[in-house]
Amino acid sequence: MINASKSEKTLVLFVDHTNFLKGLREDVIVRPRNAPSPVERSAPSAAEASTSSTVLVAEKETMQNIQSDDSDSDDFEFYDSDFDAEDGDDDIFADNVDKSVNDNNDKELCDEHEDEDALEDDDLNLREEDRKHLKKKFTAFNPEIDMDNPSFKRGMKFSGVDELRKALTTYSIRNRVKIKKLKNDKRRIQAVCAPGCPWMLKASNDKRRTSGFVITAYEGTHKCEGSFPVKSITSKILTEKFMHEFRDNQKLDLKSFAAKVLREYKMCPERWKLSRARKDALLQIHGDEEGQFRLLMDYGQELRRSNPGSKFFLTTNSVNDPQSPDYKEHLATVYWSYDACKRGFLAGCMPFICIDGCHIKTKYKGVLLTAVGIDPNDCIYPVAFGLAEVECTSSWEWFLTNLRDDLNISNTSPWTIMSDKQKGLINAVQKVFPDAEHRFCVRHIIQNFQRAGHRGETLKNDIWAIARSTSVPKWHRSMEKLKVDSETAYAWIEELAPNTWVKAFFSDFPKCDMLLNNHSEVFNSYILEAREMPFLSMLETIFYKLLQRNETKEREAKKWPGRICPKIKKKLDKFIEWSNECSVSPAADHNKKGHEKYLESIAEQIQNNIVGEDDEIDIPSIVEHVIPHTPNPSMDPTQKQDSMVYRMQVEDGEHVPINRLLGPLPENAFVASARDNIPHSRVRVTTASSRGNLRGGRGRGRTISPREQATSNAAAHQEEEERLAEEEELMSSQI
Repeated sequence: MINASKSEKTLVLFVDHTNFLKGLREDVIVRPRNAPSPVERSAPSAAEASTSSTVLVAEKETMQNIQSDDSDSDDFEFYDSDFDAEDGDDDIFADNVDKSVNDNNDKELCDEHEDEDALEDDDLNLREEDRKHLKKKFTAFNPEIDMDNPSFKRGMKFSGVDELRKALTTYSIRNRVKIKKLKNDKRRIQAVCAPGCPWMLKASNDKRRTSGFVITAYEGTHKCEGSFPVKSITSKILTEKFMHEFRDNQKLDLKSFAAKVLREYKMCPERWKLSRARKDALLQIHGDEEGQFRLLMDYGQELRRSNPGSKFFLTTNSVNDPQSPDYKEHLATVYWSYDACKRGFLAGCMPFICIDGCHIKTKYKGVLLTAVGIDPNDCIYPVAFGLAEVECTSSWEWFLTNLRDDLNISNTSPWTIMSDKQKGLINAVQKVFPDAEHRFCVRHIIQNFQRAGHRGETLKNDIWAIARSTSVPKWHRSMEKLKVDSETAYAWIEELAPNTWVKAFFSDFPKCDMLLNNHSEVFNSYILEAREMPFLSMLETIFYKLLQRNETKEREAKKWPGRICPKIKKKLDKFIEWSNECSVSPAADHNKKGHEKYLESIAEQIQNNIVGEDDEIDIPSIVEHVIPHTPNPSMDPTQKQDSMVYRMQVEDGEHVPINRLLGPLPENAFVASARDNIPHSRVRVTTASSRGNLRGGRGRGRTISPREQATSNAAAHQEEEERLAEEEELMSSQI
């Protein structure tokens, strides 16, 4: 054909499918002059028994060699040029071109219904190439797209029997028909609809041609009334269908989940199915809760390696397992903190720590203990975390001891602890932070006050007025008002130490007069979503929340105008506005209002409490009796080899890169800047311990005045100085 195309202008290709030319005689076939002999080529047979077809290629008679009866006239219907055109070309195209012949340039539009004999021909002994070509004739089922609303037809191929079963279940739910599987095994499936309905599907495993499950017979017409196959909506189907919903909103409640299922399937299953589907979805998202506990040791080791200075250690208890004679180690406590949070707290926050506990809402329960500070903008600043089985004295003592050693606190007098009035927590704070000021949340005091039977809005307002008293006279007036309203309520409040919940008696060293433990409550709500996760997932969620929060706060701080934080600036502006209404009063006018009488009453009160009338009383100021800050090496946990901080520091040093400088955490910047104003060790004066000599036996339940407490503290401090002087004299005499 190539050689013929070089000499001839037009070629005609005859394809003889029926071998018609082969049966004719040679003298019957008319060939042009000088035409090449026909070329026979065998097309690829479909099988060994099939007959071969002959392709005859011949030249078409050219304009010069053809002797025809119409040789007198010229052939004006064909033109050599591609650009010259005359009328009649379209008619010539229509007369000489068969439109029904496909030239393989356009895809044929096939009918959806396959030929009845397409899958039942007996000639199945195909070669490998023919078998691959035959696979393309089967319609493949795409589970990612077609599974949402499946439709079947004869010849559809599935990857396996499980995929076909799942498609039948989805089809039953979507079309509200009850499909019954008469035959259901690994080799074949036969499904029918309700009795009297012609719907039918048959499928079998076709390993030879498709290596999958193929529908061999299908009738898709339904004549049944339909039903609501709620039982077909299993928890597994719901989990797979709404997995993305739970990833977006892990706190999706069952009511909202049921509404989503109803909109999707127009029917809703039982509540226990919804609950099981949500549980399985969260399990796939977060992983096995029990398996995560086995990874805690590895997680702690990786945290200490990748983030030097961070702490993570846990303790276990040996528990007797009734199913085996051996003891098993069960998790008891976990303490962890991040180096960046601790250094940021010591560098920029006041010595004020809010502590609280919250419950973990998982299968294994537990209590999460948190220590939260206050940043310069009066926002939360998480410091350390702990996990305990229950909230008791021993667990709080364990957590506060680790917190004190972790922050390298040797002198607890500058620190202030804010908490609720839990008995175990009070005892732990007094033992671990003996010199720290311990404040109680007023909201928790009011709750205990109401549980004692003192209810009513009037009494509640009286309690808030007492707590907000900024001066002693105002505190006295508020107490008297409470006494007038209720004698029993006054007696209950009188038992509380005023320096734990009244502003007038707070220490001014931390520069904070906060009455509520809101910072701990806010942080507990901030991690509420994490508290519902398995433990390891909870750690990761809290870590990334803190990481994101610190980054966001740093960006915000760069946009703040001036050196004063926005919330503090707002408070100052409010105080400046209040001061515009103040006026200066002369000393005489001020004295007339009762100032001198107040001083006389205080002096008379002190005289009545002194045993000896001739003894002179000297009430020194706090500044004159401040204990100088002298570091004691024996109290530094980083220098004692038996301390936990020293062991953790040695362990961290093994994983710290060489270029990182090791060392203990720095001292709190707020405490270091106010070293000269650090209060001395406090002598705790409570109602029970101050009813003797200090009160002069005047009766039970009288509240201690601030001047009485200052006198008692000064006397105790003087006794301590005398004892130290005697020890020095004794040592000098021995030398």
